[in-house]
Formats: sequence, structure tokens, C-alpha cells
Amino acid sequence: MRQHLDYAALFAAVPSPCLVMTPDMTIVAVNQAYLDACGRRREELLGRHVLDSCAHDHADPGRRRALRNLEASLRRARATGKPDVMAPQRCAMPVSGAGGLSEGRYWSTVNSPVFGSNGAVVLFVHRTEDVSAFLQQFRGSRSPMSPYATETHDLNEQVREAATYAERLLDRQRQFAADASHELRTPLAALRLQVEEAQLHPDHVDLRDLLGHLAGDLDRLAAIVDDLLLLATIEVDADEELEEVNLTSLVETVAARWAGSCDVRLDLEPAVTVDAASWQLTRLLAGLFDNARRHAARRLKVDLRRAGGHAELAVADDGHGVSPDDRDRIFQRFVRLDASRSRDRGGPGLGLAVARAIASAHRGTLHVEDAAYGGARFVLRLPLVS
Repeated sequence: MRQHLDYAALFAAVPSPCLVMTPDMTIVAVNQAYLDACGRRREELLGRHVLDSCAHDHADPGRRRALRNLEASLRRARATGKPDVMAPQRCAMPVSGAGGLSEGRYWSTVNSPVFGSNGAVVLFVHRTEDVSAFLQQFRGSRSPMSPYATETHDLNEQVREAATYAERLLDRQRQFAADASHELRTPLAALRLQVEEAQLHPDHVDLRDLLGHLAGDLDRLAAIVDDLLLLATIEVDADEELEEVNLTSLVETVAARWAGSCDVRLDLEPAVTVDAASWQLTRLLAGLFDNARRHAARRLKVDLRRAGGHAELAVADDGHGVSPDDRDRIFQRFVRLDASRSRDRGGPGLGLAVARAIASAHRGTLHVEDAAYGGARFVLRLPLVS
């Protein structure tokens, strides 16, 4: 007889500090060793971004570098399907009994992907070990990491990240060529068929009807090309100069366009400000609202709040929702979940891919979950203005 294992108890008993997070780095489980190491309570961490468990000072200049290194490690783990070992990272940790003082400690971290039933990564196990004493012993009485060692470490991380990025771009290029050629061939075939039919039977052609169909297919081609060019622009111009954008005002402006087609309910914190390219953020919001409107039964619910150094925007509808197996797939290019929906009505399947690309370009995340009253709830997280 197979013995029943209490996996929660096993996780709690692991002596190494461990936590479990979603692909957008939100903590969903943490063991006691991790709580002891960072001097935090469980309720302070669950539902928060993983960096909030380490850096108490959101203005810490090392915070952005730590986020970049962690994101690179998670991308490698997702791409390879194997645990990824990060180089030692420095993190300010509280000193027990020192009245709120903290000290720099070095941690060796392993990020292990956890796959769902559809083969997509649904969680990451983030396990750390304090290696400060080892590094100090290795280097004698010197600082745990000298300036030279720090520069070497940073250079190694940049090389690894560049190699991973180049490999990912090559994969995207191959997939793009296959997807785009297939997608563009459909309206082109329709155009050719209508023109050839008109050439064969010119006396039976209703010119007004023909021109209407041709204009519709040309509009579809233009929409596909525009979205593909936008995706290429986002990926190439990753360093585009950003400006302070009042996200609250922008959401109100974009939401007003859909007020006449459905019941849009807003619950927005005032003056939530982010660093962004405003035209890209407007495109992202328009894509989320348009997607929600097409799937809503009667209403949309939009929430905006500050959460742990991030702006968190949620756009929810009361439609049929998105099954857990499809929640990552819908952000891929040219994906349509509803096979019964016509191509004209459903669009080319690029809207959510564009939205996630824009979120990533702004060092943010975009995912989908269940709405409170049914339907889908798309959640966008962007760093607040520092």
C-alpha cells in the first residue's frame, strides 16, 4: 500500500529557506526557514512580489539589478525545463535583536520550474542558502565579495543573459516566420479567389459587394501587419525613453471608449503613476478592454491599486473565463481559444500577445485568473515611479 505523504509538512520541514512563487514572481507558499532568515511573518509575504521578501528599502539601487538577475534565471529555468543556479546575490537582511538594523548577506539560489498538466510552467520553487561565511572564509579576512569579484560576477550574468536572449530571439524568429506566413496566407487566398471569380464571370459580379469583401480582407491584412510591426518595435526599442504616466487618468480615458457598448465599472486609486511609453500603455489597455468586451455577458469591472511597489490593474469580465490549461497559451501569437468564432470577429489572435510584450518591455507582468463573479480577470503589474 502506498503511504500517504503530507507534502505541506515536508515543505515546512525543509531546513533550507524555500518559497514557491507563480511565474509573475508572486509568493504563494513559504517555509519556516525562509521566514526565520528574512525576519518576516508569513502574512507579510504571501501574495507579495518575491523581492519584497528581501529588500525592505524600495529605493535600494541593488533592487533593480536583483530583479533583472532573478528574471533572467526564471527565463532560463522556463526555457530549459531544468533548475537554474544563480550566482551569489547580496540581500539586506535584518539583524536579530538589533532594533531594525540590517546587514548585507550573500545567498546562493536555485530556481526550479514546476509544470502543469499541459506542460507549461505554473510555479517556481525558489530555494536559497546563506553562503556569506563560506565566501568570507574563501577570501580570508577581506570583504565577502571584492569590487573586482562583483564586476566579474556582473559580467558573467550579462553574458549569460545575452546568450539566453539571443537564443530566445532566434526561436521567436523561426516561430514568427511559420505563424506569419500561415496567418497572412488566409486573407490573401480569399482576395485571390474573389478576384479570379470576378475575372472568370465578369457579367455576374456585383461590384459593390465585391469591393466590400475586398476592403474587409485588406483591413484584416493591415491589422495583422500593424500588430506584427508593433511587436517588432517593442522588442527592438526596449530602451525607448520613458515618461511619468498617470495610469489612473489613462485608464479612465481608455475605459470611456467602451462605456457605450457595455457596463464598465471602475474602482481606481487616484494618481497611480508609472514610468512608461504612454502610446504603448494605451495600446495595452485598449487590447485588454477590447478582449474583455468581446467575452463579457453584461459588464466589465476595472480595479487599480498600489501593491508592494507596483501598480496593479485588473480588468475582469463576466463571460465564460479561461481554463487553467489555456492561461499561458492565450498570450502566444495567433492563438484563438474559441474555434467557433469567425476570424473577422475574433481578430488575428495578436492582441494579448502584444499586451504581454508591452508589459514585459516595461518590466511588468500580465496574467489571467478567475474573476470573482465568473469570467476572466486579467492582472497587469507595473513598477511604480520610484
